[in-house]
Amino acid sequence: MATDPRIPVRNEIDKVLDKFSTYETTTLSSLDNVEAKLKELLELVENAMPMDDDSSNLDEALDSEESEAPLLSSEQVSNIMATLAEVKSVSSSVSAKHRELHSFVSKIGKCIDKNFETSYDFMTHQTAFLRDETRPRLYEIICNHLCREGLQSTADQLMEDSNMNINSEFMTKFRDVNAIVVALRNGDLQPAMKWALEHSEKLKEKTSSLEFKLHRLAFISLVAGGAQNVTAAIEYARDHFTPFIPNHQSAIQHVMGSLVFMRTGLQGTPYSGLLQTSQWDDLIRTFTKDACTIMGLSMQCPLAVCISAGCTALPVLLNINQALTGSQVHNMWSAKEELPIEIALGKNNYYHSIFSCPIMRQQSTESNPPMRLICGHVISKDALTKLTNANKTIWGWASSRTSQKDTRVKCPYCPVEQTPQEPQQIIF
Repeated sequence: MATDPRIPVRNEIDKVLDKFSTYETTTLSSLDNVEAKLKELLELVENAMPMDDDSSNLDEALDSEESEAPLLSSEQVSNIMATLAEVKSVSSSVSAKHRELHSFVSKIGKCIDKNFETSYDFMTHQTAFLRDETRPRLYEIICNHLCREGLQSTADQLMEDSNMNINSEFMTKFRDVNAIVVALRNGDLQPAMKWALEHSEKLKEKTSSLEFKLHRLAFISLVAGGAQNVTAAIEYARDHFTPFIPNHQSAIQHVMGSLVFMRTGLQGTPYSGLLQTSQWDDLIRTFTKDACTIMGLSMQCPLAVCISAGCTALPVLLNINQALTGSQVHNMWSAKEELPIEIALGKNNYYHSIFSCPIMRQQSTESNPPMRLICGHVISKDALTKLTNANKTIWGWASSRTSQKDTRVKCPYCPVEQTPQEPQQIIF
């Protein structure tokens, strides 16, 4: 069993943290000791220094040449010199230990290079992005991502440098969507309400809750304004909540209950959750999803999805590369622009239903769809064809007049038999 490469790196990090802890403890102790001795010497010098009425500080006293008597005894001077030597020694020791920490930190990088793959060239197909027919598509995906993030100026510059011409309507739509998202983050509902009104019919076709959420937040804003907004809140509810009663009756009843606490405020009441920022975050997610749906785009950026899938698959691909290196099938990977095995990317990256035939051990395709037998079991069309041909071969000798209609196919999982025409195709 392969050792987890993170373990030696974690061990090196633990060593560095221990060194830092020890360094902090010993250094602070040494510096505190030196500081205390320096304060004692400073007090000794101040007490031994003759102070005139005109000398307001130690510096002026040291500059004064009126007194010819020695300020400090030879023993005191000796103590000062010893203390200064100790300060120099402690300073050198602290600097030396600090340099040692750098060497321990550098070992972490060396350990990472030793235990982790530093080059991923074996997984990339440079030609896939350099071909004339694929390069424009790559630039388009990057521009799509930039537009989704609201970086229109950067996307415009990329299109200019790459001599691309993306549909201006597409750019305008994203620019409008990003402007509405920014307004929502600033607490402004008007741009989103205007957009929802313009696309009201399409939102109703998709049974979207965007319009209701917009009016609910507008109502909550009135309620949060205090008792002076009671009349305005009631009138707003009468004007805008009525069309949503069939689908959002319980939510409307809940939000209307907040009127009782308008004079005292919603904080500390069962309706305090209506004031949380999560209400706005949910509204932004709903708006983004509906806007992308109406524009015929996915809510998630294709570039972000690809990067996420690549990061998920990377550890598995590294293990496969190590297993194939030095074996007779080492060129299996580079033979085609595809992975040698299937990699599970998690449920978040499932975008359609997948059926794998239990007989053929293959995923269904358009030319090989899943077929439901009359008993309820499901196999692929290719498996059904093979079972039909096998039965023809076995029973065809009994009668030269055996036809397709007379052929019986037995379910591979139960005793039920049927003709090849009885199974039905399943469409996900």
